[in-house]
Amino acid sequence: MGEASLIFYGLVAFFVGYMAFLLFACRLDPRFSLKYGKTPAFQYLLFLSTVDTVILLLIPVFFNLALGVDIVVAFSLNHLSLSLQEIFNGFLLGVLLIFILLPVEMTVTVFRRKLFSSYKLSREEELQKLIFNSLPRSQKKYFVLLLITSVKAALFEEVIFRGYLLSHLLLLTLPAIAIIIQAFLFFIPHLYQGVFNAILPFVLGLLLGSIFFLTGSLTIVIISHFTGDLIGLFVQTVVTRRKKKEK
Repeated sequence: MGEASLIFYGLVAFFVGYMAFLLFACRLDPRFSLKYGKTPAFQYLLFLSTVDTVILLLIPVFFNLALGVDIVVAFSLNHLSLSLQEIFNGFLLGVLLIFILLPVEMTVTVFRRKLFSSYKLSREEELQKLIFNSLPRSQKKYFVLLLITSVKAALFEEVIFRGYLLSHLLLLTLPAIAIIIQAFLFFIPHLYQGVFNAILPFVLGLLLGSIFFLTGSLTIVIISHFTGDLIGLFVQTVVTRRKKKEK
């Protein structure tokens, strides 16, 4: 089988996994459907999120194994390194991502208020309530879960969207087009947060895709994603808890 055919079937495998992932999330994850009785524990939400991500990962893995493709190369795991320089660069870029995304978030908020003043934030408010009420009251448990969430998102999402999807797309089309496509596909699963809130993951996808293309390092994008997520989730939770206390 030629290289072009392997790339094509590799992308088909991704989209099969992607559709299965979205179907599972929309039907079973209360963050997507917002249908639930008793507020689920955050651990349960994390479990569901891990299951649907594993579904997205395993289907391309099985497809590639069936085709005799080297999984390490297919998922860019050969671009993983434990060099201190790459780890340091990852942390540095992760902090930089926060400084880039904060003004983006503020711009989106102003844009929504000015041009879409009638837009109802009911979904966003319900989701925020669900997440906040699911968090453990113990500070220790909370920080552990926050750490696990950040590690899971950074590792799985970077291996899938940058290591696998973007690497395949770069072999078929121009870098700019490949980066935009993978960022858009990264954006769609985040629509459960609300259309305007999902713009931030789209921009993050563009930035991480660009970093991976420019550095060729899966380590850097994983560490960058982890650092940005950890800081962002921590700040978001602190702000939410303060607002809750003020009410």
